[in-house]
Amino acid sequence: MSNIRSLKDYSESEKKRKRIGGIVIIVLLLLSTVGFAFSLVGFGDNGTNNEDIQGFSSNGQYWVYTVGSQKYLFTHHPDEINYTFSISKTLADFGNKQVYIDSEIPGGLQEVYNSLGAYTGKIGEACYGSCEKDLVEKDCSGFETLIVMRESEIEQITEDRSCIFINGNIKTVDAFLYKILGISGSN
Repeated sequence: MSNIRSLKDYSESEKKRKRIGGIVIIVLLLLSTVGFAFSLVGFGDNGTNNEDIQGFSSNGQYWVYTVGSQKYLFTHHPDEINYTFSISKTLADFGNKQVYIDSEIPGGLQEVYNSLGAYTGKIGEACYGSCEKDLVEKDCSGFETLIVMRESEIEQITEDRSCIFINGNIKTVDAFLYKILGISGSN
């Protein structure tokens, strides 16, 4: 007869169970709030999202530069870029305009798209001159900007009318984007 409990015993054990469950939930909420607060102050930082003094942070794959709500992704930090060049184009030259890209640099098209895509009217792939791909063929005589990227041991950026020629690697592409966006390193 030990299995038969009175209604009073049953309600007391139910209240005790609910009280313990409520305390456990409150403790979990408090601990998660404290953990979130510590993560905001930087405790337990594993080094993959450190803020740099220039507004850059690393997400493990890219350097992220944030201005307001706009985020720019770069493969290289501006302090890693050691060469200078001079071009006349500015960010305003890309504003709401069609930009064509012919890139043989791995990741070059994506890098430009990530940084200039918010400013241009449209970014599209094209061929500089004739090619076998099913793309628009462009030269430097048009009004639309054509960015031509080629892999090379010699890193340089030059202009010819509506064309910008980037010779080098992804670091050279980042240097071009930093120049256009007005971002400079401490070098």
